[in-house]
Amino acid sequence: MPRSRRNEREYPTVAAAVLSLVVLTRPAWAADPIPTPPQPTPPSCELLLEEQRKCALGVACDKQAIARLRRLCLRDGGRP
Repeated sequence: MPRSRRNEREYPTVAAAVLSLVVLTRPAWAADPIPTPPQPTPPSCELLLEEQRKCALGVACDKQAIARLRRLCLRDGGRP
């Protein structure tokens, strides 16, 4: 009989320990922000990258087109 009383006394202690662990770790789970999907690249930025690649390869380099596309890319919210 003493053995069953010992288990009865330990159960609330174990339950309290598990509950406190759950309560203490919950804020860490709740603090994780929901990831946002990456924004698509504006078409003007893609055109700018194509022109810059042409310049890098030495095919044809139109500085005015690059300047115009850079302004359009920035206007559309992209990063040149």
